[in-house]
Parts: sequence; structure tokens; C-alpha cells
Amino acid sequence: MQIPADDAEPDPLHARLAGFMVEMARAEMDLPHIVFSRDARGCMDSFSGPYPTALEALVAADIEQQIEREVDSGHALSFHIAALYPALSGELDGG
Repeated sequence: MQIPADDAEPDPLHARLAGFMVEMARAEMDLPHIVFSRDARGCMDSFSGPYPTALEALVAADIEQQIEREVDSGHALSFHIAALYPALSGELDGG
């Protein structure tokens, strides 16, 4: 596999797309978030929240993971956070 050499001129479309993605991720940090946990077998899921921001959800997920390690229930859990976007107004009610 050959690594492409850096172009002398950056691709403006690539730069705009990268900027859009960064801005989207930054804006998402301030949305409410939930913590989602799932056991390794995929048999048990749980949700907590919403938390006001991504950082608060991340702290909650970390605390939940620490508690899980101390309890050691034998079911390894994975913890994730996800943004909660506002409801689509008018889309679901035909308006």
C-alpha cells in the first residue's frame, strides 16, 4: 500500500467537510446524552440519563464502570454514551 504524498494545495471540499464534521461534533457535546450499557453476551441492556452534556454522561459512565468492577457480577459490561437529538417536529404528525 502506497501512502499518498501531501498535495501542495489542500482540497477545498475536503477542508470544508472536515470543518463541518468538527463543528458537528463540537455542537453535539452540549446536547443531552444518555449512558448505554450492554453485557458481553448481548442479553442485558440498560440506559441511564439523560445527562445535560456529554461530559456529565462520560463521568456517569465512568462511575458506573467502577461500580461494575467492584461488584464483579461475572457479566462484563461495556459502557457507551450517545447524544439525544431534539424530536423532529412536524415530521411524525404529518405537519
